[in-house]
Amino acid sequence: MSKKIVEDFLSLISFLTIIPTGYYNIEGASNALYLSPILGIIEGSIIGLIALLLKFNPLVNGSILIAIHIIITGGLNLDGFADYSDVIGSRKKGDDAIKILKDPRKGSFAIAFTATLIIIRFSLFSSIHNIFPILFSYLSGLESAYIISYLSPIPNYQGLGSLFIKNSKNIKKITINLVIYFLILIALLLFTKIKFILLSQLSLLLIPIIINDAKKRIGFVNGDVIGFTIELVEVISLLISVII
Repeated sequence: MSKKIVEDFLSLISFLTIIPTGYYNIEGASNALYLSPILGIIEGSIIGLIALLLKFNPLVNGSILIAIHIIITGGLNLDGFADYSDVIGSRKKGDDAIKILKDPRKGSFAIAFTATLIIIRFSLFSSIHNIFPILFSYLSGLESAYIISYLSPIPNYQGLGSLFIKNSKNIKKITINLVIYFLILIALLLFTKIKFILLSQLSLLLIPIIINDAKKRIGFVNGDVIGFTIELVEVISLLISVII
């Protein structure tokens, strides 16, 4: 692995988490998004190991894990979830929807949707008794960030989202991404059943639905939609794991 790839990946870690790496280059981070499954395992391992160490009652454990999730991710994806939730709740399309999306203020729909998401994640964290559902959820969530970027058309404006989408359009990158993703899944077979692994990853099927929805509402996928996707895919993956 070249020095540039390592530096780009460290920049990606700095961009998507609060983990200090000594590197913070947005261009580099966008170039390394295809390595997102590795970051998913890093995030999932940190939160999963903390979950194993917590010995309080389920409600306290869930509260602590929610706080750690927000702290580690810096609330970045949650902010995107809130912004795009405002658009969904407003039922607006076109320029009206874009105005709502770009409004720095959070509306009532953003508050309602985000609070609901946090409550669901809290309930799921409170119900989990081993590390694997957490690992699977962060793996699927971070993988969704690259897949939606790769599949989405490049927006007609300059922004962080457009940079990540543009730099994801590479056959070599998608090939490496999928190889890494499936190698991680195969490695996890040493610890749990294939049925459990595959079902936990069904949340990735939300990606084409979200892309289609974003095209209808705002005409493109941007950073907020990517953040919305990460949070939603993670929570649905957790939900599936708890149900099965």
